[in-house]
Amino acid sequence: MVDVAEGAGPVDRLHNLLLAMTGRVDDDGINSARELLGIGQPGAAAEYLTGCLLAGRIPVNSSEQYHLRRILDETRSTHVLADRVNVVDSVPADEHRFGEPAEDDGDLLAALAPVAPRLQGVRGLWCATRTTPAGASYGAVPRRILLAEVSPEGSTTAVAYQLIEALRRAGINCSVDVFDSGAELPEYHREALAAAHRLHLDAPSAPPAERPAAREERPAAREERPAERPAEQPRRVVEERPAEPERSIPQPAQPVSQPEPEPALAQAAEAQAEASAMRVPPAVDAKLTDRERNLLRKLHEELAQREQDRSGSRRPNGASNGEEGWTSTMPGGTGGFPPIGAAPVNNQAYTPQQQRS
Repeated sequence: MVDVAEGAGPVDRLHNLLLAMTGRVDDDGINSARELLGIGQPGAAAEYLTGCLLAGRIPVNSSEQYHLRRILDETRSTHVLADRVNVVDSVPADEHRFGEPAEDDGDLLAALAPVAPRLQGVRGLWCATRTTPAGASYGAVPRRILLAEVSPEGSTTAVAYQLIEALRRAGINCSVDVFDSGAELPEYHREALAAAHRLHLDAPSAPPAERPAAREERPAAREERPAERPAEQPRRVVEERPAEPERSIPQPAQPVSQPEPEPALAQAAEAQAEASAMRVPPAVDAKLTDRERNLLRKLHEELAQREQDRSGSRRPNGASNGEEGWTSTMPGGTGGFPPIGAAPVNNQAYTPQQQRS
């Protein structure tokens, strides 16, 4: 039986304790504890192993209980858990049966090939099959077992972690047991090695039958694929819009030169303008007194009489701009009234001096 006390620290003692528990604890529990030990968590690995022992009521002897409590104490874990394990005077021997694996080793070699350069100090690998269950919650049988021998130049915990991770990534259910060269092995491992055959990682591993066919089909698929044309640069599409009709800018209307009216027609027009200019709006007429109305009527009559006289004969030296000679002697030219022929201002024919508020 392996000496659990061998080892300089809790990691080595826990590794030896896992070897002693192999075959009593279920395979997945041993692999999980080895993984935790390989990543540098011996306290978690010891607690996990203790939980497996408590859950399955797996029997242990007093020496194994002592070393388990010591490992928990050194890793600052809950060491009182070790007091609850099932301690017996003599552990019953587990009769396991081993044989040659029925499966081909190609999948194992393919899974371990990527990590082979990192397996430092590995002297040999062996594979066997166990046909008996292990632990309280065992898995399907037969189950393959991978055994690895590590020289003093290597690390058993590191090698065990690399092997378990490689097999897990490949989806292979296999128990992993790693031991040092020259170490005293339990009966379980001695019987497994007696029935196992050796694996050679240096030999080329036979790939699965499907992979060569897949590799042969790839060139054919490439030949059938038509040559890809370079991606055409997107052309800029310029939309042709219909030419907009030129907008003609309106030019200012030129004043149309009207022919000067004849003298007779001009005089008639001026008479009508004077008649309309002399009309007083009703609102203004209401504000005039009777005296102002009489003066305005007399003025209209006088203007009408003078217009009749002027139509007969014009004076040679008449005033310019439509003013007659008789009006030029009056102050303001027309005595405050608008000249004859001119447009009335604000439609009024009287002067501001004549308006009363």
